[in-house]
Amino acid sequence: MLVDRERALAQAFGPGATIRTRTVFLDSMAVRRAEQTAGAKLASPRVVRYEATRRDTLLGTAYLDTHRVRSMNETVMIVVSPAGRVGAVETLAFAEPDDYLAPRRWLATFEDQALSRDLKPGDAVPNLGGSTLTARAIAAAVRRTLALHAVIAEKDRGAGK
Repeated sequence: MLVDRERALAQAFGPGATIRTRTVFLDSMAVRRAEQTAGAKLASPRVVRYEATRRDTLLGTAYLDTHRVRSMNETVMIVVSPAGRVGAVETLAFAEPDDYLAPRRWLATFEDQALSRDLKPGDAVPNLGGSTLTARAIAAAVRRTLALHAVIAEKDRGAGK
């Protein structure tokens, strides 16, 4: 583990942020929409999100995505801004050899990106030489997260939240 969840959330949203954990259960239609939009499978219809506010102002929403890179798992935290764009991507745990770990400056290339099928290495973000599988896995996680965020926002609007 590189950094624990609480510390990563505190770093992402800064001092004074109130972070509320919310679990959302998606129905089969919402799962299908998210998967089609992201071009990537969801691990579960259960989504845990961390909504950060300061003085009733939404700072952003963070999601954790754990996925297999090559033969081992990685967990990344993806922060989505109130505008629905990537605020930050942080690696929290990485079980592959360190040579395959994505550097922070490459992760920063996702910042301010919107959901798009082109949000992948070689298109909207640069390739990551020597770590192709890591780059693909992180890009899929970001697309999944942005798609989930959009589907949940749509669900919330329908429920009058």
